Amino acid sequence: MRLIADALRTGNVHLSLRSRGPADALEEILRDLRSDDRVRDWERLHDSLVANTASDVLRGIPSAMFLHHSRTSSVTDLVLAAGRHPEGLDLPGEAGLAAPVRLVFVAAIPEALNSEYLRALGGIARICGDPGSLGELLAADSPETFVSLLERGCGS
Repeated sequence: MRLIADALRTGNVHLSLRSRGPADALEEILRDLRSDDRVRDWERLHDSLVANTASDVLRGIPSAMFLHHSRTSSVTDLVLAAGRHPEGLDLPGEAGLAAPVRLVFVAAIPEALNSEYLRALGGIARICGDPGSLGELLAADSPETFVSLLERGCGS
């Protein structure tokens, strides 16, 4: 199984986010999930991700990453989406970040797929934590390359 490649479809990879703030970036990334066949109820998925106070900025990596995640019955399988911002997002109240937030990930998972969820997020964290791999991810020139780099980081 190609965990990342199956969960993160190239149509859900946005390599040039235009939004300046995290809420608008989330909306920009979520827009395409509206037509994803793995999403049963887009409104409920949207609301669960927007309201999730467990979403975090992952610190201690060379380019800060923001992760929105939700366990929800509004998806049938692990669903990932990603965005990359050319300069970095403005995060009010997030002082002390090592770098601007350049990468935003969305992960939605039904309760039954806990191990796949943890494996995918672990792979994303590993590649974002390695400066060489992160540099490749930030320079990826296509959604296919972006997904392939994440897949490699997941060890699949």
